[in-house]
Amino acid sequence: MHHPLHFAVAEELQQQLNGRGELIRDAACGGKQHLPLFIGTNKGSDTRMCEVDLLIVSEGQVKVIIEIEESGFLPTKICGKFLQSAIATHFIHDSQAGSALPYDNHLLFVQVLDGSSILKQGTHKDKQAKLIEQKIRSMLPLKGSRITDYRLFFVQGVEDRAGLKSVSVVVSDFLPS
Repeated sequence: MHHPLHFAVAEELQQQLNGRGELIRDAACGGKQHLPLFIGTNKGSDTRMCEVDLLIVSEGQVKVIIEIEESGFLPTKICGKFLQSAIATHFIHDSQAGSALPYDNHLLFVQVLDGSSILKQGTHKDKQAKLIEQKIRSMLPLKGSRITDYRLFFVQGVEDRAGLKSVSVVVSDFLPS
């Protein structure tokens, strides 16, 4: 399946990292794996919460989670993926030598939405998305979660260089120098 915005976001982030972390990609973003998040250090179907599109890992910890949505805007989908990620505590995958990588104490969760397919004239999806972003940010950090910051972006497709850059700048600014 072809996911051009997923790949474009991953490429933009990779250019901005400058060795400050490892960008781990799922298949839609040009990688070769799924990125499952779990509650605790035991890998199992009972502890698995969700899969995300991109992770930035540094010093053996998850620093940033990025989720990209090209197929539409449903508040339940947006909030659901955020909450599942907030409940989880570790990334566990064979590519990481079987070890459970914990969330950092300060973790950024980013959602990127394809505005070219979502923001149709006459809708209020942009206002609804901003309201969701403001509300989630005002609730952070959630008790028991290490996600301390949340950002939501509309990018107008793969040609939206400014939109892609705004995502990578927020991620870059969040990471330690």
